[in-house]
Amino acid sequence: MRILPHLLWLPLVLCACAAGLPGGNMPHPPQFFSTDSVRLTWMGTAGCFISDGETAFFIDPFVSRPGLLKVGLGFALAPQSDQIAEWCRKTGNMADAVIISHSHYDHAMDAPFFASNTGAVLVGSGSTAMVGRGAGLNEEHIRVVTFGDTLRIGQFRIRFLESRHGPALFGKIPWPGRMEKPLVPPAAASKYRLGKTFTLLIEHPKGTLVHNGSAGYLPGMFDGITADVVLLGIAGRENTRGLLDNVVVPLGAATVIPIHHDHFFSPLNKPVKPLWGVHLGEFEQTAGAYKETFEIHWIHVGEPILVFP
Repeated sequence: MRILPHLLWLPLVLCACAAGLPGGNMPHPPQFFSTDSVRLTWMGTAGCFISDGETAFFIDPFVSRPGLLKVGLGFALAPQSDQIAEWCRKTGNMADAVIISHSHYDHAMDAPFFASNTGAVLVGSGSTAMVGRGAGLNEEHIRVVTFGDTLRIGQFRIRFLESRHGPALFGKIPWPGRMEKPLVPPAAASKYRLGKTFTLLIEHPKGTLVHNGSAGYLPGMFDGITADVVLLGIAGRENTRGLLDNVVVPLGAATVIPIHHDHFFSPLNKPVKPLWGVHLGEFEQTAGAYKETFEIHWIHVGEPILVFP
């Protein structure tokens, strides 16, 4: 076992802040949803479930959440079928697609099993396809996409923008490269290589949102693009102002929903805590300088919110 690469995770998570989310709120209680509204459920990390009542899809669903020692010491990680089944039940047991922004284990490990449980198609890079094949998905339930491609499902139009993973580990991107052969679980976290990194532009007649699942970006990647809402991964960011100036400001978004800031080595049946080093207070303070431009909405895992009425 090659332990050192796995131990690089340890400094990030030896401590988790016990405080809850700052200003935690749920902007629109579910009892006010109309049948055709666009709603979102955050699943922890970068995981989301989005539906307009007719069409539904997952982005980066990850609910197995193995502990720090298993990840850090390079143990083989097994997707937790009971947790996956429970979340499929919570979200209606139906989805048209499972879309993966990049292929690290905390984005892609559970994805094939969400696809098989719901009959959805797994959509992502060639590396994501290798995760699907290793899990036993048939080719008709796998779709490989690349930068600039568009996926149309129902009234949603999803564009795959070229992006960059944030420098999460000592200024470096963890586990780069791509997977060249099917990855059969259980497998160590380091086996889930990054592959391509996508930012998702999700367009619907009722509004546009962007899913930026990692705290990275490419300068100018949003030229000519606007959005109403940004789902903004904030763990591992180089600096908050740079992230906001290069993602949120160019899009002209009015609402920012922070994601991928939780302590994802802890199971979801425990209170959600921030990941050590994410510095939610600093993020909120820096974002306060932009209060005339956009609002921050902190949301809770498992509680659906209305995105577009």
